[in-house]
Amino acid sequence: MIATKKVFLIIPTLKQGGAERVISELANYFFEQNIQVYVVLLADADDFYKLNPGVNVYRLGFKNFSKLGKILSIFIVFFKLRNLLKRHKPDATLSFMDKYNIFTILSSAFLELRIFVSDRSNPLLNLPFIFRFFKKITYKYATGIIAQTSLSKLSLESLTGSKNIKVIPNPLKEVQLYPYIPRQNIILNIGRLVPEKGQKYLIDAFYQANIKDWTLIILGDGPLRKDLENQIEALDLNDRVILMGAVNNIDEWLAKSSLFVFSSISEGFPNALVEAMAAGLPCVSFDCDAGPRDIIVNGVNGILIRVGDVDALSDTMSKLVSDNTMSQMIAHNAMMVRSKYNLQSVGDIYLKFLINLES
Repeated sequence: MIATKKVFLIIPTLKQGGAERVISELANYFFEQNIQVYVVLLADADDFYKLNPGVNVYRLGFKNFSKLGKILSIFIVFFKLRNLLKRHKPDATLSFMDKYNIFTILSSAFLELRIFVSDRSNPLLNLPFIFRFFKKITYKYATGIIAQTSLSKLSLESLTGSKNIKVIPNPLKEVQLYPYIPRQNIILNIGRLVPEKGQKYLIDAFYQANIKDWTLIILGDGPLRKDLENQIEALDLNDRVILMGAVNNIDEWLAKSSLFVFSSISEGFPNALVEAMAAGLPCVSFDCDAGPRDIIVNGVNGILIRVGDVDALSDTMSKLVSDNTMSQMIAHNAMMVRSKYNLQSVGDIYLKFLINLES
């Protein structure tokens, strides 16, 4: 690697979140590859993710304290970012999340820099017209665009006309294995309790499957908790379906469970699914808008089900809990994601795309 290469990574904050985790991991990995790394945080917030002390951090201090103050703060941050880019002239700049991508492209106008942007949400999300318009106009000026899934790439090609769009998945977070923890008769789901995560379909399928001596555990919290509790009570599943809320020991739950069901009906990139596969769990997933079909080869390292098909989900869950040979085969193949999506593999793809570095 060439020590003089310089990369800017732009994101609002390092609060807890998927995009923030990826940016922090890429920053640390790039630094380890002898790259000068600058993380630019647009807004004021406490950090959740930790950066290597050798990573340079700029905090531009956007504040949203009033309508007039917000507008003034946007202009201040705009020129702070532009001045940073003009002064440092990075070899590549990567921005995460669409509205901040627009902001970054506009801030770098006429500076003749290599600007890359990455969308992190469902590509089929219905955006307001004005936002979609600005995205269409500005993304044309990006040097390259990073999509998380093949569907996202198709959507971005259609919107922007860009020919330099590369699909790069999220790096897998480190999933700790606990070989001494025995597997139990637990079907696990992880996700916020929101409509997009589709837990209501999972609960119906679990009820329909009537799998004796098995428990459905859902990790996560959110606004649908009361609705799901009412559904569980109406189906008389109080002793067999448990809403655990948010937990800190997710890897231990992955270790003690025997089947993972990913019931999302809409996704950007399904991190929870990849983590479950990395933990050696046989996984069943709805074939939702983006992500699962990029990761799962149906019947080989997981099972894909048509979105919302409770009957098929119920039948598949029943088959996997009763067919140990099939479950073990799928679980064994699923663990291959540990090499495909590890930070080194994904980080090297990023570097090669951003600054044409060969690893």
